Amino acid sequence: MTDADIVAAIRDVARIHLKVTESIDVETPLVEALSLDSLRMLTLVAELENRFRVCFEDGDEVGLATVGDLVAVVRRRLP
Repeated sequence: MTDADIVAAIRDVARIHLKVTESIDVETPLVEALSLDSLRMLTLVAELENRFRVCFEDGDEVGLATVGDLVAVVRRRLP
């Protein structure tokens, strides 16, 4: 799976579950562009866990600033 595949999945989850219509790439700031509050972040993480069949660990969300940061976390959790 490539980083582009992961970004595409994040884009799909954001569009379907968070109703985000803006363009999303690795440089997209998570909080501002996706209007993430704690509930929306939980929704995003849960849906990504389901999509990729991974489990995020406590602390994985620390330091997430961009979609690229989220891609890196997903990549670390993939088998």
